[in-house]
Amino acid sequence: MEQIAIIFFVLTSFLGMEDNTIAADKTIVTVYPRRQIVEITQQDLFAIVHSNADATHVRKQWSHILANSQQGTGWAKALAPFPSKTITLATVNNQIQPQLTLSYNDEKDLRAMGIWYEADKNHFSINHVPRDDLQTTDGKLIGNYWVFNADKPFSFTLEPFKALPQVYQNLKQPLTQILAEDDALIQ
Repeated sequence: MEQIAIIFFVLTSFLGMEDNTIAADKTIVTVYPRRQIVEITQQDLFAIVHSNADATHVRKQWSHILANSQQGTGWAKALAPFPSKTITLATVNNQIQPQLTLSYNDEKDLRAMGIWYEADKNHFSINHVPRDDLQTTDGKLIGNYWVFNADKPFSFTLEPFKALPQVYQNLKQPLTQILAEDDALIQ
């Protein structure tokens, strides 16, 4: 099995962008097996900014994200098996909160995100990686895997940046702070 894909907590990876700089401190993933839908909500977006050039780069990436979200284009190749993909950029408590909704036709398609379906056991499983800080009340940790019943919706939360080294904590800036210099980018 593969690890949970970085796609969950790095926003630009959904859009196939290189040099991923915008990430989420917290990501909530909900899978609806009967409806064959995955919802991914990212909270507390941030970027690591060393210089003004980095901040400018983040603003350019955000412009690209805005354009793609409005047009519904530019998805990453890894998401090709998902026939329907939408991204909604909401503002909650003065924070930009992307919500991605993906539909799938076959449980095997979820492998692109590190979620595996085992038909003989009728469950989904995810590789347990302690640094991803996966939290859930819907699954059980069995050995090295989080296991979820395939007959009902399940949800988990990822907070992989909790243990970010101090040097990066000092450079971490909320996305809304970076975008504040250009009001046209905040919606």
